[in-house]
Amino acid sequence: GETVAGNVGTRARFEYTVIGDAVNAAARLTELAKDVEGRALTCAETLAEAAEQEAAHWRAHDRVTLRGRTGETELFVRR
Repeated sequence: GETVAGNVGTRARFEYTVIGDAVNAAARLTELAKDVEGRALTCAETLAEAAEQEAAHWRAHDRVTLRGRTGETELFVRR
């Protein structure tokens, strides 16, 4: 997804950050992955953009509604 990356803040508190819906989704997947063997999750949208060779390493896992979203996200776990 689209993201914006750059430096934000004041001289006293200047930091680099990345914002966007894809960043929020990645943060939610990271939290969910803590409870999955191998600690790696991705979503259908990411696999749709991955090379076939990479996509072959993932299997369907679950469907969840990520916090802040209304629709379900199809999750995949690394084989």
